[in-house]
Amino acid sequence: MSPFTVRLNLHGDLDFFVRLESRGQRIERSLREKTSVKDVIESCGVPHPEVDLILISGRPVDFHYTLGTDADIELYPVGAEIPEFKDERLQAAVTSCFVADGHLGKLVRNLRLLGFDVAYDPRADDPQLLRVMESENRALLTRDRRLLMHAVVKTGYYPRSQNADKQTVEVTRRFNLLDSIAPFTRCIRCNGLLRNVSKAEIVERLEPLTNIYYEQFQRCADCEQIYWPGSHFSKLQERLEKIRLDSDS
Repeated sequence: MSPFTVRLNLHGDLDFFVRLESRGQRIERSLREKTSVKDVIESCGVPHPEVDLILISGRPVDFHYTLGTDADIELYPVGAEIPEFKDERLQAAVTSCFVADGHLGKLVRNLRLLGFDVAYDPRADDPQLLRVMESENRALLTRDRRLLMHAVVKTGYYPRSQNADKQTVEVTRRFNLLDSIAPFTRCIRCNGLLRNVSKAEIVERLEPLTNIYYEQFQRCADCEQIYWPGSHFSKLQERLEKIRLDSDS
């Protein structure tokens, strides 16, 4: 077939994924065969879970739309305010269950501290992550662009920052988690739910000084890890409150 050209205009922060010299500019691709809009978008470096709305000639299309002639494509991220197309969005705006890749351990800890369900195995390979994502209907968190581009990924996010607290703010904003924050309700070690437990039930497992100075305890329903508000607790509360406030700003 005759060659044709598609021009992509990236809105919001989607140009984070393209080369510096291409940011703020339309990106052109010359094609010689029919191609899905998903493949064209990802050839520019933008993972499809980051794109919430695709307009071609002012008309919304999905990722399966096939390009075969010249086209101008407008791409919008999650959160873009375009009321007339509120029913044509491609991404889930809200979710509270995640699976994270092995490089995001500090983010996982933060999210669990805030009470969110995050599956995490630092040894998991890509196929395992994708299986957990699919079978448990979780959103994928990763800084591996290629992993996020897998066709089976329905919902996912690429944290922009490399700082765990800033990543936590990003995820909280992206998935509208602010009203669901429930600090210190989930085990940071295994992701299980925490239950209040009497001191008498676990006294034999306590160190002598812990036994003397603390009276309130929680225990993980899955791995039985014991938690109590130790000397570091107030600083941890302050840090989580800052994350909450930053997420709301």
